[in-house]
Amino acid sequence: MSYRINIETWQRYNAEGMIATALPEAQRQRFEQALEEALESRAGAGGPEEFDADGERVFIVEEGDSLAEIADELNVDFDELLELNRRDDMPNPSRIDSGDVVFVPLIAPEEAAMSPRNAQGVPDGEAGFVRSLREQGNALEYADDPSMVDYAAETDQLTSDIQAYVEALPPSERQAGLQRLYDHDWVDAGPAQMAIERTAEEMGVGLESTSHAGPEIEEQARKIIANAQAESDPDRVLRILEEGYDSASPAVQAALDRSDDARAIAENTADFLDEAQTAEDPAEALRIYQEGYDNAPERVQNALDLSRDAQAIIDDATAWAAEPLEGELDGVETPQQRMLIASQRLDTLTEGRGPRSTAEVMDAMLPHFDAASTRFQEYGGLIVGPSGTQQLIPILDRIDGTDTGDATIQRLVELLRVDMNSLRGALNDSVSEGGRIPALALELAAQEGASGFREEVFAAVENFRDYGIEENAQAYHSHLEELGYMIDAGGASMTPDQLEAAIDDYIESQDDGWGEELESLRGDLAAGGAGLLEQVQQLQSLPDDIRADYQDRIGGLLDDTNAQLAVSTALQEKGELVRGDAGETLIEVFNELGISGDDPLAATLVGAYLNENVLGSVAELDFTDASAMEEARDAIGEALSDQPQLAELMGVSTGKLDELATLLSGVLPGEPLSGGNEFGRVNGILRNLNNTLDQIDGKFVRNTPFRTAFRTTAVTIVGSGLINAGHNFLENPDLRNSAELGVALSRVGVDSAQLAAAVRSITNTNTVNGLKTAGKFVHIMGATLAGLDAVSRLRDGDYLGAGLNTAVAGGVGMAVMFSSTSWGGPVGFGIATAASVGLYIQESLKETPYETPAMADFLTHAGFSEAAAEILIERSDDGYNAVPLLMRYGELHGLDRAQTVKWINAIPRKENGSAMLAALRDNLHNTLDNRLENGNIHQFDEHAEGFELFSPSLGEARSGVLEPRSAFELDAILPQLGIASPEAYA
Repeated sequence: MSYRINIETWQRYNAEGMIATALPEAQRQRFEQALEEALESRAGAGGPEEFDADGERVFIVEEGDSLAEIADELNVDFDELLELNRRDDMPNPSRIDSGDVVFVPLIAPEEAAMSPRNAQGVPDGEAGFVRSLREQGNALEYADDPSMVDYAAETDQLTSDIQAYVEALPPSERQAGLQRLYDHDWVDAGPAQMAIERTAEEMGVGLESTSHAGPEIEEQARKIIANAQAESDPDRVLRILEEGYDSASPAVQAALDRSDDARAIAENTADFLDEAQTAEDPAEALRIYQEGYDNAPERVQNALDLSRDAQAIIDDATAWAAEPLEGELDGVETPQQRMLIASQRLDTLTEGRGPRSTAEVMDAMLPHFDAASTRFQEYGGLIVGPSGTQQLIPILDRIDGTDTGDATIQRLVELLRVDMNSLRGALNDSVSEGGRIPALALELAAQEGASGFREEVFAAVENFRDYGIEENAQAYHSHLEELGYMIDAGGASMTPDQLEAAIDDYIESQDDGWGEELESLRGDLAAGGAGLLEQVQQLQSLPDDIRADYQDRIGGLLDDTNAQLAVSTALQEKGELVRGDAGETLIEVFNELGISGDDPLAATLVGAYLNENVLGSVAELDFTDASAMEEARDAIGEALSDQPQLAELMGVSTGKLDELATLLSGVLPGEPLSGGNEFGRVNGILRNLNNTLDQIDGKFVRNTPFRTAFRTTAVTIVGSGLINAGHNFLENPDLRNSAELGVALSRVGVDSAQLAAAVRSITNTNTVNGLKTAGKFVHIMGATLAGLDAVSRLRDGDYLGAGLNTAVAGGVGMAVMFSSTSWGGPVGFGIATAASVGLYIQESLKETPYETPAMADFLTHAGFSEAAAEILIERSDDGYNAVPLLMRYGELHGLDRAQTVKWINAIPRKENGSAMLAALRDNLHNTLDNRLENGNIHQFDEHAEGFELFSPSLGEARSGVLEPRSAFELDAILPQLGIASPEAYA
């Protein structure tokens, strides 16, 4: 299509008639020459040699154009177009070339109005007339030299043209015609809109409000508004408007959002506004208004945000609060006294109000504070005394985190002189209880020259970490200390079933309040972790130049075993920390602190983020509901796709994370399951799940926490969907209840055993492997559906994968590896994180042995005889138990757990066997204390480096003073003790 240029040939117009782009100099020179040649050619053919700016325009021909097409596109008379272009260089009008200059007549208003009508009854020439108006309005608005433009005359001409167009329409169409002109977008062509408004005024035509989205869009929006306005029931007016809005196109919705009439409908439904206006005092008026506002629909809130009546309520309340700062009060002279009264009134106005409304009030107070600061210069400014400071602190906390509130706090710090002792007291009280750093304190700490107070803020947070969180952690550990040791010492010798039974029996042996107390202690730990996280985020928000000097200290707040356990617990327990925007903010902070990749806290955060933002969207998923599955796919994509911060946290590329999002979305069936579907279709879904798990394996290094998190998420998505689909294969009450329990209890991310192991850099010890057994129950409970490779996964130590039972002939077998519901009771996940205790309290165990009948009973669950268990409960000097090392020794001889236990049980049955088992135990204690770093049993192998003891003395072996470094050396000791080799039990 041809395009227009201005007569000076240096600018091009867009399709809407607006100057869009400047032409390159070379192109401008070519067009200038072409224009001169075209004018000369026209003059040579007897036409005008001068360009008539009031009657014609210049267009440039593009490939494929013809004069007929140009006339049709621009709604001009073809004969008139031919006449303007009767030139020597254009002898054949049907043949024009790309780059030619064409003179196009301006369409007369009357001609435009009387042109043929389109299907909507609108003159075809109206589009061209609108384009012409826009061109002229744009030229006036952006005139190169405004001093050379007679704006009054030009606007008069525009008004005259518009009036001529309207009057050329039939009388019954004039108002609609002028409204159509008005509904167009006149941005960057303001003089044209002014001319339309002036025409309406002179002709006595009333124009309806418009958002200038275009005549067709505005007409549709007005129909929706009219339908709502026609409703007589006030309660239905807004509902009809919203129903029309929901069914409208996005363009019409945008027009409704900008419509004054739609806004008026919304505001008129706010009956609480009338009630507030008639309240007895400003504080009561604001309370009524704010309660109504908070409970109002979003459209009503948006309307009230622009309402003068609503603003008047806020202004009246603010004026009341400001009276002590401005008027004369009997017996009140000093700024401190006045600020106290003003602060008390502000507290009355804002207590219980939301951050946004409180910020509005405080923002409106700024001019009053500013004036008072000037007024009280003789006192040294606006001084706030101890009581006033105490009153002001919680008010500012209410607005912290909002854009308006943050700007207000920053300005108040500049204006007010607060009592620092009161602020210090509030700082320490709040932080020591796990609360926020008061907003006033944080803003003061952010000021240049406030390094001393800044140190106090950091010290308060560090003290909370070192004492408050440590106290919570120690109480939690103390409660679980005995059980943690038992899992540590005996877990390596047990199957998962045996360990679960051992834990169940231990819990039952405790008093009735043991589980409730554990949950309470875990709640305290989570609360402390959440508080520390918030304080860290606050400190991370300090100005960049200041934060740079303290970055190591901020990061160090989480570089602590107690802190990491508390934060990990908080992330798992408090979904609000990682939900939506809060989660994205926390992820960004972790990245800034360098907590990413394989860092255990990063893994826990990713798991918690998936649990809240992905699994939350599929918790009630029904595979028979296509729309629900589509929403679930969208939620997965929104949570994971195009998330560079999350990708950085995981240490992967954004592209890889996008692939993972696609994989998880693909777990959902492409089509809904029909109500009568049976095994075949479900089997396909499960094969798809297994394929997804394999692909997830390929995205991560095997056995990373992120892999576990994404695999668990995939399993749970399918599990919850199939459960809610209600198919026959899940109608068995036992299987269905177990599956529902598994999904309800599913957790993603790392458990506390993994966390503590990473903190202490103990990743391969028997201690960790044994303790993780408790944590694995959590993951297995969520893995309730059939897969294809359970055996190989279990052999590789992949307990989550093993939870996917194999498919059976004739259908899909549904199974939960552990169907006990004990994990769903009051103890819940507290026991799962007992795994962390065995590592965390390793040092304290050196001082507190658990050589008790309870420990012996615990070991019997592995199959140990009472005689063997009584001997094996004893610990080494450094707190280690010999059972894990004995299990390692049996493993090196090819024995499984049960075979190793059988070999050990046979020892005390022989004459003097109990003494010999005790001697064997003591020798292994020496190995654990002196030869294996941190008791890492995987350092105990078939052979040790260097010389190996092959002929120990009988006396040393039986007195338990040897330190066997390898299976070879232990093999040599066994004959001296009269103990058979374990190979006989393989």
